[in-house]
Amino acid sequence: MCGINIIIDKKGVLTSREIQSMNQAILYRGPDHSDFVSFQFKQQQIFIGNNRLKIIDRNTLSNQPYNSIDKRYSLTFNGAIYNYKELKQQLPAMEWQTESDTEVLLNWMIVHGLSGLPELNGMFAFAFYDRQQHALIIARDPSGIKPLYYYNDDDYFIASSEIKGILASGLVKKEFNSNQVSHYLQFKYVPKPFTFYKNIFELNEATFIKIDEYDFKIKRFESPSVIKPNTLTNQQLIETCDQLIENAVKHHLVADVPVGLYLSGGIDSTLLLSKIRKLGHLNFPTFTIANSSREQAFGTRDFEFARLASKLYNSDHHEVSVHAEMLQDLPAFVSMIDQPIGDSALFLTHILSKEAGQHVRVALNGAGADELFAGYNRHSAYKSYLNNLLHKNLAITLIKSTYNILPDGGNHSLKKVFRLWNKFTGMMDVDPIKTCHNFSSSEYFIEKNTSIEVDDKSYEDLSYYLYYCLRNDRTKYLISDILALTDKMTMRSSIEARVPYLDQELRRFVESLDPSVLLKNGRKWILKEVLLRNGGETFLNRPKEGFGMPFGYWLKLPVNKNFVEKLTNKNHPIYEWVPYQTIKNLVDWHLGSKRDCSSELWSVLLLMHWYEKEF
Repeated sequence: MCGINIIIDKKGVLTSREIQSMNQAILYRGPDHSDFVSFQFKQQQIFIGNNRLKIIDRNTLSNQPYNSIDKRYSLTFNGAIYNYKELKQQLPAMEWQTESDTEVLLNWMIVHGLSGLPELNGMFAFAFYDRQQHALIIARDPSGIKPLYYYNDDDYFIASSEIKGILASGLVKKEFNSNQVSHYLQFKYVPKPFTFYKNIFELNEATFIKIDEYDFKIKRFESPSVIKPNTLTNQQLIETCDQLIENAVKHHLVADVPVGLYLSGGIDSTLLLSKIRKLGHLNFPTFTIANSSREQAFGTRDFEFARLASKLYNSDHHEVSVHAEMLQDLPAFVSMIDQPIGDSALFLTHILSKEAGQHVRVALNGAGADELFAGYNRHSAYKSYLNNLLHKNLAITLIKSTYNILPDGGNHSLKKVFRLWNKFTGMMDVDPIKTCHNFSSSEYFIEKNTSIEVDDKSYEDLSYYLYYCLRNDRTKYLISDILALTDKMTMRSSIEARVPYLDQELRRFVESLDPSVLLKNGRKWILKEVLLRNGGETFLNRPKEGFGMPFGYWLKLPVNKNFVEKLTNKNHPIYEWVPYQTIKNLVDWHLGSKRDCSSELWSVLLLMHWYEKEF
């Protein structure tokens, strides 16, 4: 795991100061070693920087940027290649200098170039430079686990693991991209390839940039998986996934530093812990967030189930308690983030990683399981909508009339159930594609687009809509919310986060299954059966809660009244783009326990603090 930085100075006017500033700005991503190399090509200069977090082969010979023996090729690499030993066996015989995946990746690219990208099983964002051909290849992994941002104009091409790196060059004018506010309010993140900064873009997953003397090309290197007819019985599906998950965990445990697990006590992370224990790891470090029992309706019971999982599988368990006063750290926290992600897991992952960073340098987590195996409440709700309500306008109208009939604003045991009913009944639409997006949206910020109906409904394939729904989550929400916040917050504490459920072989197999198979026995039924095979019966029927903090409860306490005052300050500059009266209504409803508006209020509050800091 590292931070990478690149500058192409097209007019040859820069010194090394800019690339050094970029490295310094994201030094926490790789505090073990920082360096850069530079090359001259005609009037251009190329600067390649790297901050290294030593995970595999901690020898100094593996430091980056990593150069070929003849100095023709250079590589700066962020991530991990899990099948690097297998790839090494496929390369021509040579005298290897290290035991690192970095050296294998460099030589793999020398031999195979762009055609070798689909064979990489791992998470990566890297830049590979051929000095002789003056060709630069920048690539991002197919799951979008590792981030890469870039800027390009007539004078410079600049790329970095974080937007902070690009801005630290001092070569880019910082301008707020207000066009993305509406999408952020609706979905809580800025959509790729855009960012909250004008002219700074995020490289899409499974995509490369190739720059040479004559061309600038951006292109995908892996196509979406093709759905295959399912010929496996339920038992065969379960057995296949069981083995693939075990293989993935085994690959992801390879490191020359201490490794731990973020444990929620849910199906995904508990299954990972069961596999870790099966592979022979005793007293494996696990970490979880704990909130008080009185905050349960706004927080989660994760810590209770995590304790059970730790006891069952004999882990060395660490709990990090959270409390309302922690919100007062928000202004300082905002200085750590590139751009807002309106998910409270951003803040919690930061808190958890600060503790984990005292014990481990690699942390596994269950990200990607819900998107791959159809684990969200919205997935089962969408399937029910397709099966029972598709294009039944009158029925949809009648059900929508029950919107908000159940009170979800108080601190009571049925609050989360009522919240889900209110959300899904209010978000249905006669257009199935719009309904899919609505189910992933804040109900208060849905764009009022006109529904598009299909004239002839008799040829519609419900599997297509399910596929669209799951692919939407896998390529948008997962990457721009879950994986983005995981990378940013773990790296702030110099931790390499690894996600076994996005292992290449497992991901490709599950993506090839018809979505109806994934949901035919309920949400995430395959993972539940695998966990049952691995001794986890206790965890199968716990409700889906997500990784969220009790912000709604905290906001009502006197200690945090300053945040209410900020939200209701109509003169705040963010209200040039955010509808003030809507936010004022949300605050009133929330404080009056009429509605639980904590998710929306958190995302707006984060945006406010970030905007103040940046602009």
